[in-house]
Amino acid sequence: MTPLPGHKQAEGACPLRRGRSVSRSRWRGVMAGLITAALLPVAGAAQDAAALQVMPARDGAGAHVMLADGQVVVLRNAGDLQIAVRMLIAQGRVAEAQHLARAYAPDHPDHAVRVAYVDGLAASAQGNDVEAVRLWRGILAQRPDLDLVRVQLTGALARLQLHDSARYQAEQLIAAGVDDRIDGRLSGLLRSLDAARPVQFRGYLSLLPSTNVNNGTDNDSVAIGPVVGTIPEDQRRQSGLGVAVGGEASVRRQLDPRHAAVAALEARVERYPSIDRTNVTSQLSFGLERRLDHGAALARVLTGTALKDGAQTYRYSGLSVETNLRFAERWRLYFGPEYRDETFPYSPGEDGAFVDLPLQIDRFSGPDSFVRFIAGASMGRKAEERFSFDEARIGLGYFKEFSQGLSLYADATYAHRLYHADYPGIDDPREDHRTSVGVTVTKRDFTLAGFAPQVSLRHTRTRSNAAFNDTTRTEADLRFVQEF
Repeated sequence: MTPLPGHKQAEGACPLRRGRSVSRSRWRGVMAGLITAALLPVAGAAQDAAALQVMPARDGAGAHVMLADGQVVVLRNAGDLQIAVRMLIAQGRVAEAQHLARAYAPDHPDHAVRVAYVDGLAASAQGNDVEAVRLWRGILAQRPDLDLVRVQLTGALARLQLHDSARYQAEQLIAAGVDDRIDGRLSGLLRSLDAARPVQFRGYLSLLPSTNVNNGTDNDSVAIGPVVGTIPEDQRRQSGLGVAVGGEASVRRQLDPRHAAVAALEARVERYPSIDRTNVTSQLSFGLERRLDHGAALARVLTGTALKDGAQTYRYSGLSVETNLRFAERWRLYFGPEYRDETFPYSPGEDGAFVDLPLQIDRFSGPDSFVRFIAGASMGRKAEERFSFDEARIGLGYFKEFSQGLSLYADATYAHRLYHADYPGIDDPREDHRTSVGVTVTKRDFTLAGFAPQVSLRHTRTRSNAAFNDTTRTEADLRFVQEF
């Protein structure tokens, strides 16, 4: 775990104890207790602190600080400071803890970070978790590698009932292996979050600028045998601005410590005024979740539909099994096979079965970064053989929280799809090569009502031997999110 800046394992005297040494194992136990305390409310009341006397240690390493009650605190490193301020706060001596943080190594480059961290502890002890969250998010905006600050932030978010944000931070810490060092308490926190909010609502509003709002072709003509025809203007690529509104409502009922019944309704409406088009998609699902030792699995039955300008273009029913599993320290796996029975009212030749096998493997270097390996396959078995296909895909992603409050996720994927029978007009099966590159940037340290701005850009190029399916699309998604 990455502690406060400048921290080294304690070798000498423990703060708030005179003339006694502390073993490495005992010091680790103290630290584990402090980490655990980060996930719980901190009780305490502020007291006025007398002027602190700071004296250099006799050996020149660190400092001796005399507290208001005459007790001498030995500070040799940031680890000693961390233990001392937590003990003072636990005793209700909040103001002294803050003064102590300010008195220790004021010329150190990380002095401001340490002071803000302790001010956050003090604010939380006085019942002001809103201020604590502000301070700790401010630290992580500049130093996302500080795991202990992130643990403190997670606990405060949970106490404020900001469930999505708390869950996001907890899951990042768990995936990075921090939970193993604090006896699974973050996993316990996730379970308590689920129990505290059995009914959940999430919503969003997005702006959608795109170079291809109608998913039209890049070509202006098409060859059908020896005949070359002109592609109508409304079927060619058109730029425009769309708007999307969507959300999810879910209900969760815990059956026992490991099993829960889950139901969810998702919906999304997209409006593109330039082409006078409205797209609506929705999905209803019911499932059973099982908690695993290092993750969870969710089996669902689902049904969904898609409409274009009020007319149903697509509907389906099916099954899915989603598994999120941390299979080794700093490694996380997602596997979500799905089967659908699909119906296309205006294109019955496309009716049939669809199977998708997505796979993601994340390698965390810490809670603030991971590399993602992407793979997958899908198959369609349709009423007409020319619509049946097999697809394979592969890709790579990267997530990083930077200083200046910026989070970035970037990925690049390639997919190859081959159809089974000749496509009309080309006397060969249709074949698509799809390349997609995307980036998402979140500004974590700028919020409105707890929501941070997020911008996503994606460029997709599909090269196809079928003229109508040869497309290029660059699109953006501008929204505010709470998961940070």
